[in-house]
Amino acid sequence: MIRSVLFGSSGPPAGLDDVPEPEHFRDLNLDQVAAALARDNADLPLTPYFRLPLRDAGLVRARQQVFRDLEDTEVLAVVERFTAAMRRMRRRLEMLAQVRHAPQRQRWFLDIVLTHVDTLDAFAAESHQVALASPALRGMRDDLGAHTASGPFGALRRAARDLRDRLDAVRYDMLLRDGRVTVAPRDPADDDFTARVLATFARFGARARRDYRKDLSADLGLDEIEAGVLDLVARLCPEVFGDLAAFAVDHADFVPADIARLDRELRFCLAYLSCLAPLRAAGLPTCYPEVSDTDKDLVAHDVFDLALAVDLVARGEPVVCNDVRLTGAERVLVVSGPNQGGKTTLSRAFGQLHHLAALGAPVPGSQVRVFLPDRVLTHYERAESLDTLSGKLEDELRRLRALIDLATPDSVLVLNEIFASTTSRDAQALSKAVLDTLVGLDVRCLWVSFVDELAQLNPAAVSMVSLLAGEGDLARGYRVVRAPADGRAYAHAVAERHGLTYAQLKARITR
Repeated sequence: MIRSVLFGSSGPPAGLDDVPEPEHFRDLNLDQVAAALARDNADLPLTPYFRLPLRDAGLVRARQQVFRDLEDTEVLAVVERFTAAMRRMRRRLEMLAQVRHAPQRQRWFLDIVLTHVDTLDAFAAESHQVALASPALRGMRDDLGAHTASGPFGALRRAARDLRDRLDAVRYDMLLRDGRVTVAPRDPADDDFTARVLATFARFGARARRDYRKDLSADLGLDEIEAGVLDLVARLCPEVFGDLAAFAVDHADFVPADIARLDRELRFCLAYLSCLAPLRAAGLPTCYPEVSDTDKDLVAHDVFDLALAVDLVARGEPVVCNDVRLTGAERVLVVSGPNQGGKTTLSRAFGQLHHLAALGAPVPGSQVRVFLPDRVLTHYERAESLDTLSGKLEDELRRLRALIDLATPDSVLVLNEIFASTTSRDAQALSKAVLDTLVGLDVRCLWVSFVDELAQLNPAAVSMVSLLAGEGDLARGYRVVRAPADGRAYAHAVAERHGLTYAQLKARITR
């Protein structure tokens, strides 16, 4: 039995493939990341692994070790050879299902089984030739060795190779006369016309010549005449072809479920690392976060929105990173600032960070310490629905009530510009009520708000504001930093950018 490299000895949870898309995925654009993972891996369902975060800090750390191993180029090469071979095998089986001619289908099936046997033998051998640090991959190596040395696998190997050798030994003569094809057992006394023809034309081989040979791949299949000849040969050698048909029936399910699962789990890890590769090449930082299921402090340096970064890097555009901290008695980060100032982007990065860290995968950021929440709850703007016949404010209040009912002290909330449809006074009163409720629940929250005073309404709230990050397009040049939301920080940053602060003007005047 091959143990799971993602879930340990307990194995994947029941109903893994039935896990629905979490409610927060669309708000945080994690559905876009899931689509990116699946884009080049349509042959395997990888999305369920991405949808299922872990709460066990020990299991998360074990996964991190797997990812670290896979970042070693030698280990990566071994694993990629295995997963590529498994991918080709599945493709060949799909093509095989379209073949109606039984002897041809059965012979190709034997070839697929032989290739699979060689793939597992090679993977088991090569996994002993590389340095594996993670207990999960070392366990996989031991399990693979036990599997390939087992009686059932050895019997499959011997049966497949013996049948191949018997088929390779089949010899026959074919007579073509008057549009008819006759097949007969090979007469050893007959001359070998192939050898005679080659000998006759051997003297022409010394000249430089163009190669007119064409590679006829077996995947092209047999035409009607070739299939007819094969039928005649099968009739001529009923015993070996009967055994070939029986082999296809007896070994129809030749890939054990645990081997298929191993391939799928490794492909998920490779797909995630492949998604990060262009971001790393562009200089964006990623790291393995320090995770805890007890310490709720969050310290994250140089984090960014993963979904947005994938798009921006592909277009050659810059990505702004931010630092986020929520420690001690702090519970709510209140983010304010100008429109298009990176606030919503930071809110998504905050929510993504908690989900990605709980996958045991590398996360955006240069250094991260994060709590593993029981759930990530989000509230982003929704279009009004004619079905409910309720106003926007009423709909927001109902959604907030539902989120608060779901929240526990171990939950993480992301709220994005709620109460924008009401007056400033009402928004402030409603925001204070929600803030006090969240602090009372002891949840961790990032709240994007146009109510500048919100961070001052509760001592557990911390203010962050958007400031210009550097030269260039202002809409892409914001950093969100800890600062009081006094309404002047952004104006001061713009003035400083253009050399118009009091200190800058005074320095120029007094020169």
